[in-house]
Amino acid sequence: MKITFISSYVPRKCGIATYTRDLAVETEKKGNQISIIALENLTVPNIYTTPVSELVRQNSRQDYLRVAKKINVSSSEIVHLQHEFGLFGGEDGKHILTLTQALTKPLIVTFHTVLFNPTESQKYIIQELARLSSKVIVMDQITKDRLENIYGLNPADIAIILHGAPKVINTRRNESKKRINFPNTFLMLANNLLSRNKGIEYGIEAVAKAIKYIPNLIFLIVGETHPVVKAQEGESYREELTLLVKKLGLKKNVIFINKYVSIEELKNFLGAADVYITPYLDPEQTVSGTLSYAIGAGKACIATEYVYAKEMLSNNKGIIVPFRDSSSISEALIKLFNSPSELHRLERSIGVFSEKMSWLRVSEKHMHVYKKIVLARFNIQQKVQDFIKSPTNISHLLYLTNNTGVVQHASKTTPDLQFGYSSDDNARALIVVSQIYSKNHSEEISRLIKLYSKFLKVAQEPNGKIHTFLNSKEDWDDQAGVTDAFGRSLWGLGFHIYTSKDHFSTADMDNIFQKSMQQFDNILDLRTAAYSILGLYYYILAFKNNVMVVKEATKHLVKLASFLKDSYEKNRSDNWEWFEKDITYDNFRIPQALFAAFLITKNDNFKIVAEASLKFLLELNLDDKNKFFDFIGQDGWHSQDGKKAIYDQQPLEAAGAIEANIFASIALKDDSYLDNSLLAFEWFLGNNRNHRSIYDDKSKGVADGLTPRGVNLNQGAESIVCFLMSLLSLKKHMLQDKIAKYPRDRFLPKRVTTKPVEVAGLVYH
Repeated sequence: MKITFISSYVPRKCGIATYTRDLAVETEKKGNQISIIALENLTVPNIYTTPVSELVRQNSRQDYLRVAKKINVSSSEIVHLQHEFGLFGGEDGKHILTLTQALTKPLIVTFHTVLFNPTESQKYIIQELARLSSKVIVMDQITKDRLENIYGLNPADIAIILHGAPKVINTRRNESKKRINFPNTFLMLANNLLSRNKGIEYGIEAVAKAIKYIPNLIFLIVGETHPVVKAQEGESYREELTLLVKKLGLKKNVIFINKYVSIEELKNFLGAADVYITPYLDPEQTVSGTLSYAIGAGKACIATEYVYAKEMLSNNKGIIVPFRDSSSISEALIKLFNSPSELHRLERSIGVFSEKMSWLRVSEKHMHVYKKIVLARFNIQQKVQDFIKSPTNISHLLYLTNNTGVVQHASKTTPDLQFGYSSDDNARALIVVSQIYSKNHSEEISRLIKLYSKFLKVAQEPNGKIHTFLNSKEDWDDQAGVTDAFGRSLWGLGFHIYTSKDHFSTADMDNIFQKSMQQFDNILDLRTAAYSILGLYYYILAFKNNVMVVKEATKHLVKLASFLKDSYEKNRSDNWEWFEKDITYDNFRIPQALFAAFLITKNDNFKIVAEASLKFLLELNLDDKNKFFDFIGQDGWHSQDGKKAIYDQQPLEAAGAIEANIFASIALKDDSYLDNSLLAFEWFLGNNRNHRSIYDDKSKGVADGLTPRGVNLNQGAESIVCFLMSLLSLKKHMLQDKIAKYPRDRFLPKRVTTKPVEVAGLVYH
């Protein structure tokens, strides 16, 4: 696999640079090809060698865009970004969004800092990076909880992979002390790039208090001053620490090694240490590479109560002390000196945990994530083929259905009865099971047809109007009307009458349909008209040999289609080929209805408007590279004078796009529209703005929408019926012999062999 890391990188003296180096080296050992995009702070320039392929100057926005373009045309299969606000230019490092928003390769982000109280800017950057990535990696549970509860991320999008640590050979501690020239000492170690937030002064003060009880105590402070700190304030912090050592008379007990040590040198120091300390001052610190290395070496650790330490040293795996409290550090030191058994207990406790932190184990977990994402991204088209060729699983629809009908909403995957039922959902569920029944006359499918059609029968008043919402007490919460539910009910009834004439309930459905026809003159809404046209379309096909029925139904169809056409002509302009001043929901059903009207009447005016409005919708609902559908969202829609809303994107838009393009392919005799249908179906499987699958392989349900933070975890009725309607439509039309070929990049077969349909674990032939 070819992996590109975006990060600071050695020889830059930076904890994330070291982290990335160690991860990249271990990953490369497994036969992967590695390239590094190195972030460079020109205050402290470095000279880079392989595997660094490109430099990004921290404050050069042009560099971020240039590198994104290079990655996009490279052979890299996945991009792994190491994120820390201070690495990138712009307010709170916002320049990194210039790069990630331009990327077309799969992206993973590891967050090294996740703040508990972020500014709006910081919160937006984290959320946007999470949206753009296929997976987010953090190193502890606390950080994962923050991303969920503060930033609103979907827990399914977050993986916890521990910080890696080098393997320290377990030699005798006294031999290691001799090797570094500190024999016969009780050695406390700190290894850092020095800066004021490290709290080293409190470790020094603790030595002064503990020295009378531990006469051979040595505090070894390894590391030079952080290069950025040195550029800003020189060595002032180190000088203050040196003065403190002198003042307290600790020159023999506190030793500075002013050097950025190699990994091999660090292993020697860790092997010699009795205790490792991180007396940091920032309670929000969510990662510490130096503490991770100490844990990996199996050391007894003392740390202040910052986030990462509390997580990693929980359950008595180390000693947590208050911030800025040298007395507590001193007490911990004395305790460990006087109780070798407690020191060894901590070492044993942390040693078991440290095995999980070896770079070998950590890199393996990363590789598992990489492979899963690459396969998911590049297998979407194959997955579409598999769905078309495989049995249709309606288990989630069955799960949402009880003896009354299909339950409207779900709490995650579980039916939520408090919201009751809707006629819209039951009408579309009727379309699903009727299409299955046309090929597979099973008792279970027949039962579902009876159930959903009975719901519509109960929803209808004697005057033909339809109720929409039935509450959990099975009382109607609304006045019956001529609304979306009315139109969708006609659509479902007409579809069933056309596809399943031999079903015993069809006569009842015909009566419901005919009773509704008396309300056609009261249709005033575009979508109600569109849904009703679709119902009439199938109804006319069902009775094509009955001249009187066809004549009456066609009269209504023409009137409703003319209503749509007149609305288009009234509202369209040179830059607005639409039926209203605002584009709202379920938009593709309107041109679909006009294509249906054309197929019945052969009236070219209906076809012209359908084609123009569909083309306009496609331009608005595809991304700027036509690589995926980026549907108009519910949160604001799209007004003629404004920008389209991006979220929340809903499954009914994808379903409408799929079927509208199928109708266009038939009406215009142009099979290229089927490619749009396939692309819209890919939206369900992850080819979308968020790179997230809306379809749930485990539950066989569909998320209720695409949100700024990922997907809506609830899987209600509308979502699954829209998915199943789409899938069944593709199955039907991809089987037609007239489809000679597909675009080169899709490789769909000319003809797909049908297989049995699976329902609730049973197979229907």
